[in-house]
Amino acid sequence: MKRMLGMMMLAGALLFTSACQQDEAAPAAAPENNAKKALLVGRDGGGDAILAKRLREKHGMEVTIVADKEVTTESAKGYGLIYVSESVNSGKIEDKFITLPVPVIYAEVQAAPQIGLSDEEAYGHLEGGNAAKALEIKDSGHPLAAGLSGKVDVYKDNGKMGYATPGEDAIVIATVPGEEQNAAIFAYEKGSTKASGQQAAAREILFYLFNGEEINQTEEGWKLFDAAVQWATGSAK
Repeated sequence: MKRMLGMMMLAGALLFTSACQQDEAAPAAAPENNAKKALLVGRDGGGDAILAKRLREKHGMEVTIVADKEVTTESAKGYGLIYVSESVNSGKIEDKFITLPVPVIYAEVQAAPQIGLSDEEAYGHLEGGNAAKALEIKDSGHPLAAGLSGKVDVYKDNGKMGYATPGEDAIVIATVPGEEQNAAIFAYEKGSTKASGQQAAAREILFYLFNGEEINQTEEGWKLFDAAVQWATGSAK
């Protein structure tokens, strides 16, 4: 009887040990993948809806649209990309995203001084009699240039564009033709020094696209947009 009881206890111990070993060998649960989650700060309609569709269909991203008055630093955490539309009020964006380790594409150039992309007042717009449709590619070898070079029509017809004067560490991709200091596409690599002297917490890009001009974009313009998304998220090195 004692022998049988001992055998039963031994068998139970072996089963317990085996179960523990299986638990230890089991892989840990995979971390939540936010690389394909985009936060679009703007409006739920118009040109912003076109951008959201592009992010979904071209880049396979899950897009959340939030108004400028509702977004907070806390609510922006956990995304793989933040896109700040030109449709927002820059005063409501301020520096909400500059300490987040999340890449940001800023189309609202009036926010450029507030977030340190450019010096104070070193930004502007091409509109009215100065409206234009072309940009000058300055760094054709960079992934952000999408393989384009020289003077490129990014709009089908003259339209509104944003630009700013970047800091020394910026990667300048495209400028207003004939105005070298006015960059319409430029970026800061993570850890680089911005115009404000602050280090970029993640990749940051200033992009020229005015709200309402999405339907005016050429194929080349969309290539530049796609390249911005890919570089910002790290899918293009």
